[in-house]
Parts: sequence; C-alpha cells; structure tokens
Amino acid sequence: MFSFFKSSIEKDLIKLGFGELVNGYKLKVKTKEWTKQQYIDALHEFHKQHQTEVENMNNVNVATRQSFDVTETIVPLNLQNIQLEYIDVDFLYSSLLFEYNNYQRIHSKALYELDKLLQEKHPDATISTEDEQKIKHLALKELINDATLPFSNESKNYLKAVFKELTDRI
Repeated sequence: MFSFFKSSIEKDLIKLGFGELVNGYKLKVKTKEWTKQQYIDALHEFHKQHQTEVENMNNVNVATRQSFDVTETIVPLNLQNIQLEYIDVDFLYSSLLFEYNNYQRIHSKALYELDKLLQEKHPDATISTEDEQKIKHLALKELINDATLPFSNESKNYLKAVFKELTDRI
C-alpha cells in the first residue's frame, strides 16, 4: 500500500485552501488512476502556478498577499479611501442605540456629536412648533430610533427637534 507523507508543497497548498484538491489527487493515486509520479508532477505544476501566493502566504501586508494573475483582479484594500464621516455617523448611531438597548438611557456624547454634525451639514435647520409638539409625546425608544434617521434636507428640521428633545430629557 502506498503511504502519503505530506511534503512541503502539499502543506503550502493546504494552507492556501487547496486541501480538497490535494485530497482529490491522493484519491486518484489510491484508485490507481494516477501513478505516484503523476501525483507529484501534478502537485508541482499546481504549486508553480500559485507560486506568488505561496511566497506571500505569511505576509501581513494585504496588498502583497494578492495574486498578480492577469485573469484575477482584486481591488486592493485601502482604508484611506473610506470616508471618515460615514464611520463617525454609524459609530454614533450604534453608540446611541447600544446605550439605550442595554441601559435604557441616552448616550449624551453621541447625541451631542450627532447634533454637531447636523449643524455642520445643515446650519439652516430650525425647530418647528409642530414638530416640537409631536415629539413631546413620543417615548424615549421612538426618539432614539428617530435620531438615527439619515441627514437630509427633508429630515433636518425634524432631526433638530428630536436632538433638542433628547437633550432636554438627559
């Protein structure tokens, strides 16, 4: 019976996620479809095709771990292209919701930052008496949910009223 010991080539391919392929090649030898030499040749050929990935397998830098095959295009991960304002707003929304869901209270710093962002984006936002009266009767949970509405020209005045009411309830 033919015994398999993992060579460094097999180990590299398994690390890259080609374990099932290696097992399939082994199965072909066990079923006598391939000889041992054909198995070794196939592994060497496949290893040679993925040489770049094998060399950069342990590299921490994401951009160099990518393969450079013409047929495979992967957009490089560039965190500097992510706009900071969206991260901030999502984080503030998450903080506001987390504080309410876990402690049933208002996260005052997140509320302050949201109000500041609204003022920067829409300095002309005003509080209408109609919105103010409507908001007075809402529960805290509804106000928190309304505070996470996206900033727009249609919602700016309503959001300003929601932020003021939440600030008053702190």
